[in-house]
Amino acid sequence: MTSAEKCRENGWGPGTVLVGDEGNGPERIRITAVGEVKILAKSLDPPGSEVMWTLDYRDWQEVTP
Repeated sequence: MTSAEKCRENGWGPGTVLVGDEGNGPERIRITAVGEVKILAKSLDPPGSEVMWTLDYRDWQEVTP
């Protein structure tokens, strides 16, 4: 499943904040765009620029306001 498909399946779109841990502590990202296959997102911890992200390798969970 691609990252974009995972977003669509979970109802995640631009503005959604996700948290995931790859074993080095949790990391939060904000989705900025969902394409046909890939997504764009910005790291929030520490703040970063918009880049392509993969949702593989972590159990991403939506952060609710």
